[in-house]
Amino acid sequence: MFKNSTSLLKVFDKDYGVKRTFQLYDEHDTLSILKQQGLELIEAESPNKLGSIMYFTDPKLTEHCVFFTRKVS
Repeated sequence: MFKNSTSLLKVFDKDYGVKRTFQLYDEHDTLSILKQQGLELIEAESPNKLGSIMYFTDPKLTEHCVFFTRKVS
């Protein structure tokens, strides 16, 4: 799981009471690097199952990306 996009993101984190800075990563670039290391994306069996590339937004309104990979044998 990581914050997806490019460059940096600065947000106020009310849970810690401070302004925080996060490095953002492009999910397609990250997946490409993982493929070079022998990992492949696990596709979801259906739209209601976990798998593929999934996106969500946290309470700080920052976007995140999660994907499931496995080592190619």
